[in-house]
Amino acid sequence: MFLRSLRRLLVAAVSVVAFSSYAGQDCGFIPTSSVNEAFAEFGPWRPMVGGAVGACSFASDPRAAPNSLSVMQQFKSSKAEANRVYDAMRQGLVGNVAAKNVRDVKALGDRAFRYETTTAGEKASRMVSITSQKGPLVMTVLLSLQRPVTDADVQAATKLGELALLGANDATTQREASTCPWLDAGGLKRLFGGRRHEVQVHGEYSCMASDARARVLVVSVLPVRDEGALKAMLSKDCQSREVPELGAGAMLTFACKKGNPRAEASFVQNGRMFRLTWTSASAEPREEEKAALIELANGARALQAAR
Repeated sequence: MFLRSLRRLLVAAVSVVAFSSYAGQDCGFIPTSSVNEAFAEFGPWRPMVGGAVGACSFASDPRAAPNSLSVMQQFKSSKAEANRVYDAMRQGLVGNVAAKNVRDVKALGDRAFRYETTTAGEKASRMVSITSQKGPLVMTVLLSLQRPVTDADVQAATKLGELALLGANDATTQREASTCPWLDAGGLKRLFGGRRHEVQVHGEYSCMASDARARVLVVSVLPVRDEGALKAMLSKDCQSREVPELGAGAMLTFACKKGNPRAEASFVQNGRMFRLTWTSASAEPREEEKAALIELANGARALQAAR
């Protein structure tokens, strides 16, 4: 559970570097000025993934080696559900890594811990994550630096984490965190076959919907200049076909030889490339699921066209 969440943040951190020519919106729960104050050594910082809620990523001064700060908010349906997620994250770590790498973070209360990672040959960690739970919210901060992380860095990152926890019990924030601007409820209901599912917003460029059967839909949005970017990013180990109803260059990929069984619909609209990836547990997506995915993508395309 924790490693999956950490991988999402790592993807966000990598995106900060890969798409450093694009600036994101301001972060709705952590001001850029606070990041600059916390880590002035690497400033000026700029938001690369922003938005009102869910996730934010910041990149350091582009004239120097890249440093990154990413924050993810997971709003659950109840405090009890958040308890379960937090406990699974911590227990999963303790059972898989050296205990010395996992320590309490008392500044964030009784339900908070930090985890430091090192690579081969490193004596000190250059990356630290801090996870905390407050009410129905589970929050993780990921700090990646070009030098070893110090206790002062952890304290500064902890203070930024406090800002991300402020909206834990705010009804408006919780509603925004579960409302993806590109997904309509009817389309999601058809894709999940009418079963209960949960939607989470991860900043301005990503949303995720999932259910108890480990079926997951991930929506990712990237700035692009033309439709040619679609084919450049297609998985070479998957079968693919064109989807004319989604516009010029739109594609559906499926029957992939590597990774989890999945289907992905991708298209470009208003200078943004959309990728809707559906993973149906351990089974290859059925034809009706592919059709529902395309229908959902068509709805996302219409919503983006209207923006």
